[in-house]
Amino acid sequence: MTEAPWNTLEIAKLAVGVLTPVSVAILAWFFNRRMKRLDLIQWSNQKLIEKRIAVYDLVAPQLNLLLCFFTWVGYWKEISPQNAIQSKRDLDKAFNIYRHLFEADVYEAYQSYVHLLFETFIGPGHDARLRTKVKGVDGDRQYDGSYEWKAEWNDQFSNLDTIPSKNEIQRAYGALMSSLTRALGIQSNDT
Repeated sequence: MTEAPWNTLEIAKLAVGVLTPVSVAILAWFFNRRMKRLDLIQWSNQKLIEKRIAVYDLVAPQLNLLLCFFTWVGYWKEISPQNAIQSKRDLDKAFNIYRHLFEADVYEAYQSYVHLLFETFIGPGHDARLRTKVKGVDGDRQYDGSYEWKAEWNDQFSNLDTIPSKNEIQRAYGALMSSLTRALGIQSNDT
């Protein structure tokens, strides 16, 4: 008996038998690699959100402090002019350090808010001035505060004729807080 030579059908069967496991192995390798990449992206996004939350926890109380001071609401009587200026310094530092962790609109909203509240670029070595009054319809900071008034604080108030209204300040604050919460993946009620 002589053996029959290999025909094309036999060769095709052999090729399919060999290529099927090889194809499955290659597809599994690509799938595994893609899953690891997706896991890395998800982990990176989670870490970014965690850091943004930490920054939010750092800046939100100070932003609220400025809101209270400049709109004469909440605990404004406990906030001295020096506290407000120090909060601006701390916020400037935080927003400049962490600005690249957020979208550009967060930093822009912060700049709008802080320039509404402060007269900046007074001169080398001079603090920004508070764009509010010592005395207003809501009270007198010299006498109503829970701190002892210092005469040098009078120079920390702006001489500009235009002082932002409570509504302007609240809108700018709301815009900034909305930008921050959107960066955390939280849909704000204001938008």
